[in-house]
Order: sequence, then structure tokens, then C-alpha cells
Amino acid sequence: MITPLLTDIMTTLVPDISKVLPAWLIALVDAVIVVLLAYVTMSFVKLALKIASDVVSKTKGDVEGKRLKTASSIIISLARYIIWFVAITAIIGELGLESAMTSILAAAGIGGLLLSVGAQSLVKDVVTGVFMLFENQIAVGDFVEINSVKGTVTEITLRTTVVRGVKGELNTIPNGTITVLTNYSRENYTAIINIGIAYEADIDRALAIMLEEGNKYAAESDGDAFDAEIAGVTELGQSAVNLRMTLGVKPLCQFAAQNELIKRIKERFDREGIEIPYNRIVVINSEEK
Repeated sequence: MITPLLTDIMTTLVPDISKVLPAWLIALVDAVIVVLLAYVTMSFVKLALKIASDVVSKTKGDVEGKRLKTASSIIISLARYIIWFVAITAIIGELGLESAMTSILAAAGIGGLLLSVGAQSLVKDVVTGVFMLFENQIAVGDFVEINSVKGTVTEITLRTTVVRGVKGELNTIPNGTITVLTNYSRENYTAIINIGIAYEADIDRALAIMLEEGNKYAAESDGDAFDAEIAGVTELGQSAVNLRMTLGVKPLCQFAAQNELIKRIKERFDREGIEIPYNRIVVINSEEK
């Protein structure tokens, strides 16, 4: 075991260490060394997996690199549980707390409680995480929506998936609670551009301008956008005729495409004299001055 080995090493380095230091202090030093070894081992595992992910990304492409990075998160999570379980067991043994811990657990009935209640959710989280990994449903770096939480996946462990939201917030989601998972990073996406024009405006001319700007943007996007199509009039609103255009885009390009096209179409409408309605407030002062 680890603890006797550490004691033997200390005894070899300082033969009379038991005479120099009290037993409790030797045990405490052993416990500190175990903690340091656990930290070093975890750091080595993380460094080795990071180097491997970087090498795979350079040699086999980003897709394989993302897969290995995702697998690395699971491996690191598993290694963390194993390493710290071994470390804590060694520390308890060195401090002579085995009998005390056994008595406390038996008296409180914690062992049965963990198996009957806690282990159920733990097993569900782990099983779901394993299925997500092997079915390649999600990977670190993907832009996803999980249970109405939208953002970029930063970490996947055996129990949880961590998603960084669009505002920078970190959302930790237990794998067992994932009911709806939408991955925006795997397939081409359809950008939808909705614009309202005044009732007096020329609808056909407005639709033609939208299509022209969509095709122009696709031609300038180096393949990130394609297949601009006019969906036509979608609604007769209270103060506007709502028009829609769709544009095929590569994963994660939909937001930039929508923002840029809305800007371009608005500027083109201004030049062409097609009015986009907006609320106006007119103040009439009837008092004579």
C-alpha cells in the first residue's frame, strides 16, 4: 500500500525518525505526501491528454481533436474519482480512522442510504454521460441547447456537462437530467431573416432586394452561406407587412449571417425608398404663445 511505502522511505532517509518525531506527526506528513502525489498524478494525466489532443488536432483535423478532447474530459473525471478515492483511503488508513469511520457509517446508516438514494441519481448521470460519449451526440466546443440552456460546451464529465452561456455564465447540468439536447454544430443550419415593411411599400420590389442581398452575401462568404430563398409574406401585422428570407449556412454561421443581412437589407431599403415602419410620437401644443 501507499502508506507503508511512504513510511519505509522516510525510515530509510532518517533511520531514527520515530525517535525524532512523534507518531502522529509522521502520520500527518504521510497524509500530506499522499495529497501532493494525488495532485501531481492528476496534473500529469491532464497534461498528457492535452498534448495528445493537440497532436491529433494537428494531424487528423479538428473533428478528431474535438472527439479526443471530449473523451479526455471523461477520462479526467474518472481518473479524479479513482485517484482521490485511493488517496483518501490511504490517508484514513495512515491516521488510524478505519474503525471510527466504520462505526459512524454503521450508526448513521449512510451506507444503505447512499446505495438506495444517492447511487440512483449517480448511476443515471454516469450512464447518460457514457451514452452521449459513445453515440457522439455532443463534444467539447459544440454550440448546444440543453434543457433551454444555450451556449458552448466547455467540459463533459461522467456526471455533468458544463455549458458556457452567451453572456459568459457557466451552467453545470447533471447528465441524468438532460431531456432535450439540440446541437447546432453538427449540420448545416438555416438562417431566417424577418423584416417588416410599410403597407404602402412595393412588396415585390422589397422581396427582390432581399433575394439580391442574400445572393450577394452568399457569394462573398467563401462557402459559409448558400441557397438564398424567399419565403414571401409571412404575416400582415398591425403596422407592417412581414417578409421572410432563408439562407443556408454552415454550423455556427447563422448568427453572423442574420445580423449582417438585416443590416444590408435595411441600408438597401433606405436607398431604394422602401419604408420600414416604426412608432412615432407626435406632440401637438395648442397653447398660444
